[in-house]
Amino acid sequence: MLRLFGDVHEPAAWASPRRMTEFHHRMWTSDNGIGAVFDIQQASNGYLWLTTSTGVFRFDGVRFQSVEEVTNGAVQNHEIHSAFLSASGGVWLKTRAEGLLFWKDERLTAFRDRRCTPALQLEGLAEDRDGSLWVQGSGGFFHMRGSVCEPVGVEQGYPGGFPAAILVDSKGTVWVRTVTGGLLFLPLGQSKFQRLGYAAGTISAAFVLAGTTHNAFLHEAPDGTIWLSDDYGLRRVTNTTGEPAVSSLPGKGHKENIQFGDFTFAADGSLWAVTDKGVRRFEHVEQWQKPQAMENSPSETFTTEQGLSSNAAWKVFIDRERSVWVGTNSGLDLLRRTTLAALTLPPTEEHDFSIAAGDGGSVWTGNRSLPVTRVAADGSMTSFPETRGTICIRRDRNGTMWSAGGGPSKLWRNSGAGFTPLPYPEEIVGPVISLAFDRNNDLWITTGIGGAYHFSHGEWSRQNEALGKKPGIIGAMADDDAGNVWFGFSNYLVRWDGRDYLRFSFPDGTPGASESTMSVRGDHVWLGGLGGIELFTQGHFYLLHWKDKDLPGRVSGIVETETGELWANGSSGITHVSAGELARWLRDPTSAVSAEHLDARDGLPGFSAERIPEPSIAESREGRLWFATTKGIAWLDPAKLQQNRNRLPPPVVISSIFSNGKTHVSSKELTLPARTEKLEIDYTALSLAIPERVLFRYMLDGVDKEWQDAGTRRQAFYTSLPPGHFRFHVIACNNDGVWNEAGAALDFNIAPAFYQTRWFLALCILAAMAFLYQFYQMRLRQATQRVRATMEARLGERERIARELHDTLLQSFNGVLLRFQSVYNLLPMRPEEAQTSLGSAIDQAAQAITEGRDAIQGLRASTVVTNDLARAISTLGEELETSETSPNSTVLNVGVEGSSRDLHPLLRDEVYRIAGEAVRNAYKHAQARRIEVELCYDEREFRLRVRDDGKGIDPDLRSEDGRPGHYGLRGMRERAKLLGGKLAVWSERNSGTEVELTIPASRAYQTSSSQRRW
Repeated sequence: MLRLFGDVHEPAAWASPRRMTEFHHRMWTSDNGIGAVFDIQQASNGYLWLTTSTGVFRFDGVRFQSVEEVTNGAVQNHEIHSAFLSASGGVWLKTRAEGLLFWKDERLTAFRDRRCTPALQLEGLAEDRDGSLWVQGSGGFFHMRGSVCEPVGVEQGYPGGFPAAILVDSKGTVWVRTVTGGLLFLPLGQSKFQRLGYAAGTISAAFVLAGTTHNAFLHEAPDGTIWLSDDYGLRRVTNTTGEPAVSSLPGKGHKENIQFGDFTFAADGSLWAVTDKGVRRFEHVEQWQKPQAMENSPSETFTTEQGLSSNAAWKVFIDRERSVWVGTNSGLDLLRRTTLAALTLPPTEEHDFSIAAGDGGSVWTGNRSLPVTRVAADGSMTSFPETRGTICIRRDRNGTMWSAGGGPSKLWRNSGAGFTPLPYPEEIVGPVISLAFDRNNDLWITTGIGGAYHFSHGEWSRQNEALGKKPGIIGAMADDDAGNVWFGFSNYLVRWDGRDYLRFSFPDGTPGASESTMSVRGDHVWLGGLGGIELFTQGHFYLLHWKDKDLPGRVSGIVETETGELWANGSSGITHVSAGELARWLRDPTSAVSAEHLDARDGLPGFSAERIPEPSIAESREGRLWFATTKGIAWLDPAKLQQNRNRLPPPVVISSIFSNGKTHVSSKELTLPARTEKLEIDYTALSLAIPERVLFRYMLDGVDKEWQDAGTRRQAFYTSLPPGHFRFHVIACNNDGVWNEAGAALDFNIAPAFYQTRWFLALCILAAMAFLYQFYQMRLRQATQRVRATMEARLGERERIARELHDTLLQSFNGVLLRFQSVYNLLPMRPEEAQTSLGSAIDQAAQAITEGRDAIQGLRASTVVTNDLARAISTLGEELETSETSPNSTVLNVGVEGSSRDLHPLLRDEVYRIAGEAVRNAYKHAQARRIEVELCYDEREFRLRVRDDGKGIDPDLRSEDGRPGHYGLRGMRERAKLLGGKLAVWSERNSGTEVELTIPASRAYQTSSSQRRW
């Protein structure tokens, strides 16, 4: 807290307009990297621009950005001398060697005519309504229109020489203070300067280089008057009608004792000025009827004694939120008017203060080291040294003040001339910590050891038993306007109505507020303590729930005002619930309450005590609220609170985007590179009063479904955003909860990687479709091949059956039929011969049956269930040997080469049929005596070889077509082809026959050898 000290003493009076001008003070120095601050300006978007000893910076209340950062490297910080803000939203940059530069909309424009480069670091430029510049150049006075620099001379009514100060006022009039003492003005629309009939005094051009206060400054006051500060002092030079003011310039060569520098005007009519010793504030200068000798006018001073960073001040500036900024040789200072005003008290030790509101706007206070003291509305104080160690102060129903604390007596009563003691029980062992007065104005006290006493008709009576108080329990006590006395304890409440006690118990299982303080307004009994705030009304208890979980902290004082607002003081500061919000909560006590929080940033000196003194808040009859803390007393007038609210919604700016290690300045057409994995969006809100209380909400269209509460954080983070177009919105509220609902928005695009483009997606879709088509075609071919193979196998089997039936059974039955026909023909004429023929026919029929059985045998898949092919062929040979009627005996040998391996079941059956056909042919047709069957299980192939020593096969029969009507060899070749193998037949007449079948191992065996090795 920074307090302004008046040079002319006047009592502080809170009953009149506030003259106890206190401000919250904060400063930034070289520790923040800014050095000395020479100039302060505020842009239309709310940023502060600072010209400092270490360069030009932009400031949003939280972060300093160099001009190099702001321009994204377009200029170097060391090249820029100072900055001047244009009304168009751009920034004029004064360089050391490159002339004037203009930065706007991310573009830099150079004006290299050195004549229109200001000679001074401070001031030196004034912008006209048409955007042209009036320049205080080293070679004289110049006017720059566009890129053309024109000298201003005698033709324009300017006498020449160096202009000491330039101003363009709100009417468009150009004012110039010359070094020769003239004050010139150029009205809007005219082409020639006129001389004001005011003697400004002659000065030397060299004086502007002497220091912070040796310069000339022209400014316009809110009432339209023109003011001048120079070597002759600070003064008004025109009146409200535009006429020259009466000159109060001292005699030639005389100078004021106080040197003034730059100055500015506040909205409340006060004037702030840089002096050779800090900053001074003059009140209501608009009410002065004639120029004043400023150094003798009532004022208040800010110096290093009050906490200013340096007495060498360069600039004083008031921003759009009425905060005062001061640039000094040591840094930047902020002076902000606080919501609360501190009460000026005599020096005292840091102890808990007790308070009570008195008559006529007065307040009573005291603590351990300060006796009971009355502070009147005019600021005058009266102390009563006989009272010491004050714990509690109360005003009874007749207006008499009572005090309890230490000293020879612990209970005091004000008798008009002073305080008189009143003895009480337990006086030796326990101080009085709470006072109350009933409808009869009888006194009630609570002592520090838990005693409750009633003083009536000059006698004390102990009330612990009637109240149901347990030993050592203190509780809370308060009286109401109806004369009832209320007592609050941990689980019940008691009311004394003048005759009886009425007890109200908390609902079972409902936690209370751990009551240590209470107050009553109508039928609302408010209880406060460690557990927060609780209300008892109409027989029910309601605990307040808060939207801000940090509120209200430990409560030591609570009051409901006449206007329906709720105020509480506690260990974390002051909590305020507006009348509208409290009324809403009373209609729905289950809802959460919104509240504002006041602390040291609002002018509260410290925090209240945990338990005593209590209460730590008092309300005067005029509606003023007093708050007691460990460091002093503060007050505010709730009726004027709304008048001092910050009602300006903060401008919101999206400053930059950071992605993949690179910073991108926000622009209208921003495209981020492909594969942007992590994205940080930096934004700010230009409410400079209390930036720590500025709150933000943001939303990214298409990603966030609702507004995201960012609190005070000024960055938004996103990861793994897909390519496409996005719009980011951010809104903010100021320290008083006023939202800028429009906020700021940023459109940006994320470029797709090649694999995220539409053409790549189209190619992928086409490739997938092509793959699916090829896969479909492959599956279709496979299915077709399987069907074809099945059909061909069935057709081949049918052909084989046809061949078997044709070669055996049908031929035999045809021969039998011919025999029976012969018998039929012989029977009438030659019965004996017919009988012989009939016997032969019967034998032939028996042979046909045998051949039919053999054909059926050939249809069987195998003679055994197992996969032993050698055994199956041996069994077939045994059956053929048994059925043969030939007198020659045939020997069948089956040999196996290599380790026997399982064949595919279908392939095994086909191999068996080929072997069977070869063996049958050897038995039936070759008249072989020896047949050898060899099965070779090789790693590369499976081989079947059948050899016999029979009469061989006719060469005509070994051809591919074979004998018409016979299908043996043809069927064997067809089966071999279906198996993917090769069939070879070697035969010579009377030299036997050899049949060889070879099949690759990959097709023959169930598990190939290569797979087995794996």
